[in-house]
Amino acid sequence: MVQKKLGRGLDFLLSGGNATGQDEIVAVEISSIRPNPFQPRREFSEAELAELAASIREHGVLQPIIVRTEGEGFQVIAGERRLRACQHVGLATVPAIVRDADDTQMLELALVENIQRTDLNPMELARAYLAYMQRLDLTQEEVAERLGKSRSGVANMIRLLDLPLDLQELVSRGTLSMGHARALLSLADAVSQRAMSDKVVAEGWSVRALEAAIQSSLNRRPSTATPTEPSAKPAHLEDLETQLKVRLGTKVSVEDRSGRGRIVIEYYTPDELNRILDLMLR
Repeated sequence: MVQKKLGRGLDFLLSGGNATGQDEIVAVEISSIRPNPFQPRREFSEAELAELAASIREHGVLQPIIVRTEGEGFQVIAGERRLRACQHVGLATVPAIVRDADDTQMLELALVENIQRTDLNPMELARAYLAYMQRLDLTQEEVAERLGKSRSGVANMIRLLDLPLDLQELVSRGTLSMGHARALLSLADAVSQRAMSDKVVAEGWSVRALEAAIQSSLNRRPSTATPTEPSAKPAHLEDLETQLKVRLGTKVSVEDRSGRGRIVIEYYTPDELNRILDLMLR
């Protein structure tokens, strides 16, 4: 599946095989290797690195890393965790395969390797998707197609970047889950988002509890209607609007006249429309 979705040549770079099926594995000095500058992962689990280092200490490096030449040294294309584990062990060299790769391939390979083999945290993934989309000038749908992901999944990840930076950090650390983050995005301003997130952290709210609190908060907002305006909507319609707003993450209006009416769902970009349609049709 990965090879079908990767950009041209990326399956070749990751496969570990060249045109003849024989690759030269060389010993490269670890001190000459620099990290992949497009690596989306910002945090590497010390526990995982220690476990991998222990395996390398006992069995050696079972799979070579892949690097490209850069100046007088090298840059990692794939296998940065193995490289870091080798550094933990104190090895002087690491087995490697040297390949040609441009910056775009480096970015795509780093993203694909992490998505397919080790989970990124949601904020790392959101930033990686956005960088990937911008560098290759792709739509969210095209990103989803190339990486074998759902369009709504990519859209929901990228929307996390609309959260204030301090809340993004909570999502990165796992203090707030993806479900919490999506519910908070239904609130219109950062002040409200922070107030609700504080309660999630302090009181250990589940996603369902947060959604209920948001609905209750929105229903309690004072009406801005003037005496000359029509009377307020029935409570059941306001509650339905609130539920739809939280579910779809956008403004929703429900109008009813004697059992007939309409539901108006607002969107602001083509990608936003696609995200809402995926939520409604899945």
